[in-house]
Amino acid sequence: MKYKILALLCSTLMFVGCDQVKSMTGGGVSCSNETAKELVVETFSKSVSNSAAERVKALISEENITIDMGKLRAALKQITFNVTDVRTNSSDPNSKKEYCATQFIVNVPGQMIKDADAARAVYNENNIAQAAVLSDLTLEANQLKKELEYIVQPTDDGKKVYVTLENPDALAIFVRDIAIDSLLKSARQNAAEVAHQEQMKEEAQANADAEEYQAILVSEAQANLDKANENLNLVWNATTADIRSQLLDEQRLWLNKRELECKLESSGTDNPEVYHLNCQTNMTTQRTAELRQKIYNLEP
Repeated sequence: MKYKILALLCSTLMFVGCDQVKSMTGGGVSCSNETAKELVVETFSKSVSNSAAERVKALISEENITIDMGKLRAALKQITFNVTDVRTNSSDPNSKKEYCATQFIVNVPGQMIKDADAARAVYNENNIAQAAVLSDLTLEANQLKKELEYIVQPTDDGKKVYVTLENPDALAIFVRDIAIDSLLKSARQNAAEVAHQEQMKEEAQANADAEEYQAILVSEAQANLDKANENLNLVWNATTADIRSQLLDEQRLWLNKRELECKLESSGTDNPEVYHLNCQTNMTTQRTAELRQKIYNLEP
């Protein structure tokens, strides 16, 4: 039999109806009693609803995301349950308690699972199938399966029946998360897109700043080299044509050496262009001093 989720708020339920209890119990209520099975579904529904309310509060405080409660209730109503393969584990004759177990089946719409997976993908979280394996749940054809244990007990007067689930929390939280995550798809995707655009803007600004700074460094390095070349030329042109002729081959060799040496040394550095210019400046300054001394020695 199939039941829809009800928005209830506790984990133990009682069924009121004198005739039904009397006709079903005869002093006790069996695990497979239809009323007991209905109460199992309603009790589980309460656990899901309670857990969903807590998750909604957490989303507001942690992600600044507000879930439309009307949409959440509608989503929960789409999830249905089956109580199957009911077994009686034991009975307590003193209290008329029946200790029961069931293969509990949760039927989840396929689109809801797809939407939940899409929302989880934004944060690189496990999809529903992966999470089911990690939670020791069976997921087949959009059906979650887990063994649940519950206790059935009538009141002493036989007018009410109480059902208590022993281990609903893990499955209830899992079902809750599917429903809520399916509603987070658009919000998370939009937030991720905004974050991506903001990151792209920041990266573009950082690149622009880096290019501007590089241009400044190159300009400064080029100005220093221009000044060094100017000083070298002043020393070169200050001497006679005869001395320049004597030093010309040496000077040409040095110019070629400067270019090659600085090119090799700048390769693999953090800023090859600036390093190359600074290298030429340093070599030129050193050559100017050497050239001045050579000219001095050659002059009569």
